[in-house]
Amino acid sequence: MTQLRGWWTWGSLCLLLITAPLLLFPSAWRSLALLVLPLIWIGNRILTGHFVPRTPYDGVVLCLLIMVLISLYATYDIAVSLPKIAGVLLGVSMFYAVVNVSGTLRHLRWTLTAIMLLIAAFCGLALVGTDWGRKVPLLEQVGSLLPIWVRGLPGADAGFHPAEVGGTLTWIVFLPLTALIGLWPQRHTSRIVLVLIALGAMSVFLIGVLILTQSRSAWLGVAGGAALLLWLMGRWGRVILIGGLAAGIVAAVLLGPDRLWPGTSVQATASELGTVFTPGLSDRVEIWSRAIYGIQDFSFTGMGLGTFRYIMPVLYPLFTVSPDVDLGHAHNEWLQAGVDLGLTGLIVFVALQGLSFVLSYRAFRWPLPLAVHWMMAGVLAGLVAHSLFGLTDAVALGAKPGIFFWLLLALTAAVWRLEPGPSLVASPSHEGIG
Repeated sequence: MTQLRGWWTWGSLCLLLITAPLLLFPSAWRSLALLVLPLIWIGNRILTGHFVPRTPYDGVVLCLLIMVLISLYATYDIAVSLPKIAGVLLGVSMFYAVVNVSGTLRHLRWTLTAIMLLIAAFCGLALVGTDWGRKVPLLEQVGSLLPIWVRGLPGADAGFHPAEVGGTLTWIVFLPLTALIGLWPQRHTSRIVLVLIALGAMSVFLIGVLILTQSRSAWLGVAGGAALLLWLMGRWGRVILIGGLAAGIVAAVLLGPDRLWPGTSVQATASELGTVFTPGLSDRVEIWSRAIYGIQDFSFTGMGLGTFRYIMPVLYPLFTVSPDVDLGHAHNEWLQAGVDLGLTGLIVFVALQGLSFVLSYRAFRWPLPLAVHWMMAGVLAGLVAHSLFGLTDAVALGAKPGIFFWLLLALTAAVWRLEPGPSLVASPSHEGIG
């Protein structure tokens, strides 16, 4: 029976991975792939005694799923909400599947290796599939030299939006670097040296793609995450941080706020609907106000996942942004969560974010193996960086890149199950729910 459980644990993850493309790009017949998810949970119950492994996130995740179910009552078209709903369900399922297979330190290392490969694949895809922005002339010229081979995907017909690519990178940009730091003391073998070289190259590659996105929100978020990482590194890191902050303040004074964040925006015409749109700060303030109106009018149920881009121009038209522009979200992740799922959904989303900060920081403070210790630092820095990004932009709940958010949560939950220590919920155990 124990061997059968082991086979099922890995088999269910493989089944979920096979189903993932159908859930990332759902349609009428592809939505039948959603039936695989309850089959996996039932299989868990039969073979392991619980539907999902126990984690500190269980109560918050359950509330989130309930609010997604309630939002179906409000959505004007389930077909519009289906991609985001499928994205949330896939993210939650991937979260529990990864936690389930990361039951030992060895398996956790395998999981981290698989995530690194996924990060490399994502960045390679972004490099040849992004419709680069037009904010910085030099970077615009570099971006124009890169081919756009990935087109025609649902929601990204002209290529990936650079701001969404930048927002995704804020989650993952620190993981290769912190993995390098954690493995550095083991550099005495040739195999580890090769791994360190690969991690260093990946870090440079991620930073290069991040720069090419020209997303100021992503840059500021990564700067905040880097500041946190330097603080966690101890005395010398804090010295570097203080020096960097002083240099940043001087640069801000010399350049002025208008050059750091221009107030103008690059407007799109009707023929450019869905292409790269760059709202200025004044535009974002107006968009935020419309999101607040939406939360007031749909305070309990929300508008429904993915419906803001269609409902906002009808009920709350903008004055400073062309009506031809396709605004996919509220350019603030917390407001977007409130618009999608109502005030209760907003509270649940904030609780999920806050819990991830606390758990990853506490895990970082535990006496863990050095590689796992610094992995938690990378997770925490990425979560903080993306939260800062989310103040002025968004990767909406249920969006395809959001899978990286759930993978970061899975890493924190897997460490929580591995290492006895403090918890916000209860003493860690390997029991499940159900």
